Amino acid sequence: MAGFAGLVALALAVSPLAGIAHAAAYSSVVEPVLAPAAESGAEHTVKSTLMPGETLRAGESISSASGRYRLMLHRNGNLVLYDIAGGSTAGAGGPVAASAWFDITLTHGSAPTALWDTRTTGTEDAALVMRDDGDLVLQAAASPRPSVTAATATIVEPVTADDLRAAPAPVLWHSRTTERAGAYLTVHDHGTVTVGYSDGRVLWTAGTSTPDVGLGGTRHVIYDRTAQRVWLVEADGSLYDTYPVSGRATFPRPGSYEVFSKSRWSSSPKTPVTMEHMVRFVKGTAGLLDVGFHSIPRTYGIHPIQSVDELGQPRSAGCVRQDDAKAVQLYDWAPIGTPVVVIV
Repeated sequence: MAGFAGLVALALAVSPLAGIAHAAAYSSVVEPVLAPAAESGAEHTVKSTLMPGETLRAGESISSASGRYRLMLHRNGNLVLYDIAGGSTAGAGGPVAASAWFDITLTHGSAPTALWDTRTTGTEDAALVMRDDGDLVLQAAASPRPSVTAATATIVEPVTADDLRAAPAPVLWHSRTTERAGAYLTVHDHGTVTVGYSDGRVLWTAGTSTPDVGLGGTRHVIYDRTAQRVWLVEADGSLYDTYPVSGRATFPRPGSYEVFSKSRWSSSPKTPVTMEHMVRFVKGTAGLLDVGFHSIPRTYGIHPIQSVDELGQPRSAGCVRQDDAKAVQLYDWAPIGTPVVVIV
């Protein structure tokens, strides 16, 4: 029994929750779990990364280095990024490490601020997997497994990342960053979660970095000219995708536009290049050409004029260049009339 008690303590060490209810925005009761007693003066530390091949299971979380921001996979299947600063620690019995504050506030009836979520409630025992190919995937568990509680009669081996890959389950949400081997998830102290690399390249991001342009209830595209990044936002406010692009640093002007035409193939009248999956949103005036989103241009349809790794830098004379797969995705996702908001 001593060995089993140790297993229970280990399984609950990442995110102890005891009879806790979600905030109203994520209304569903979290399954009760018995938390082990904290050692006197012990620091509750949680790592801030999910590396290739690693898995975050239901009821677990990871936090930023300071402990202020926590990404938690709730037992109802929703993945939520929280800002846990500024709440009450009433009843805590003294100073509390920032990394433990989340559990205490929920236990005592208050809730941290939810910055972003996948809106995937209703699926029990989901698992978040940082795949070796660079895609961050939230999927249902390969097979149901009972909760680990003090009343558990037998030891159940946890589902591993290898198990999930061997027995694919329905994908609830993913970051759409496939074919990017070596990328990993990080929760940052500036209130964002990213999938990217140690050299600073960011493939996907959410949290405080997702702009609010006041278009709730409408599917729309946001293009940040300074950051050279695009966000695709669904009508319900959920983030469909975000990724780096290459446009022009000084054009188009900030403001509201909309998709007015699309074409499978296009070419430039000034240089011998062709582009695919053109989505136009700024009409040309006074000698200027129309501006749109499209794939990285290729000379004579063969040689790309910039690399995918250079996306995120302003390298275009006007239009907005995307990775080929992202260009196809936006072409299919944004019908004529879709709002496009340019910000700086």
